[in-house]
Amino acid sequence: MLAIDRLKKIEELLKENGSIVISQLSELLDVSEETIRRDLEKLSKTMKFKRVRGGAYLYESSDTEVPVKIREKIYIKEKQIIGAKSVSFIDDGDTIMLDSSTTALYIAKNLNLSKKKVTVITNSIEIANELADNSLIKIINLGGTLRRRTKSYVGYMTTDSLIDLSADKAFVSCSSVNVKFGVTDNHNLEARVRKGMLNNSVKKFLVVDYTKFEEPAINKICDLKDIDVVIIDRKLSNEQLDVLKKHKIEVVCCEE
Repeated sequence: MLAIDRLKKIEELLKENGSIVISQLSELLDVSEETIRRDLEKLSKTMKFKRVRGGAYLYESSDTEVPVKIREKIYIKEKQIIGAKSVSFIDDGDTIMLDSSTTALYIAKNLNLSKKKVTVITNSIEIANELADNSLIKIINLGGTLRRRTKSYVGYMTTDSLIDLSADKAFVSCSSVNVKFGVTDNHNLEARVRKGMLNNSVKKFLVVDYTKFEEPAINKICDLKDIDVVIIDRKLSNEQLDVLKKHKIEVVCCEE
């Protein structure tokens, strides 16, 4: 296929699906992933989209979150080890809350293999599907308005249902962790669900990969002091560690 034809095909797929995954395009068009990256660079001069590690997506001013189909394909190794480490903190008989992050999905995947008997409260369709056939796990799926970009339920019905629920532990992720502004998210409705999960759980876990320690996102989930444990894939800087320890947060580094 000629380069001009590839560009046209990529543009069509972006407009049709809203996002593309580089590895899938490479296979579909029978070219290297590096060629696809160069094609995206050329296409960005005539078409407006957001490039991220592993793919690209069209974004709306009201929803800048990376689509779940891309998030499931990036930082997989990091999410796998965070998921495995997180399950070691879950005991038989626990009730836990899992948000709609792909990191939480990997907690569910590892939980599926653990043979632990627990109750899982989640707003994620993906997590509910992952655990649906496990007879040891009771699933409480929060309803609400479907947010297709993340395959999750959000809105007042979701947060209202959380008011009457409680858990031993909550495992949530976020768009950004900032030593000054706390835990923040790109989407206001998702942030409210995550805040509700933390508020209604005895022990509060933040599960993030190292890339999340950047500039704050626009919607605040909570202050750092509201978090008990941070589970992260690799070591943080001494400055970041000092701030977290100042707030009496236990830092669990999967790299160690």
